[in-house]
Amino acid sequence: MELKIPYSQITDKSKGYEQAKKLIPDVISKFGVKADVRTDDATSTLVAKGSGFEATINFGPSEATVKLDLGFMLKPFKGKILETIEQQIKKVV
Repeated sequence: MELKIPYSQITDKSKGYEQAKKLIPDVISKFGVKADVRTDDATSTLVAKGSGFEATINFGPSEATVKLDLGFMLKPFKGKILETIEQQIKKVV
């Protein structure tokens, strides 16, 4: 599933990306899972990969795009996970 979050507080994607780099590990820890978070400064992309999930957040010119792939065991929590990610990203964009 893909979620698009338009920018309302920033005009430069790099500001949102830099703030999200600090924020995403805290968001992941709220769910009590361990994840490897990789950043790609050239494309303003964050990738968090853990057991049974992978989340990709790309900061484009006017919006952040979140892609979430969940394993079978986590699918029932998809709505709550996306809601939490959206709330946190909206704080910085």
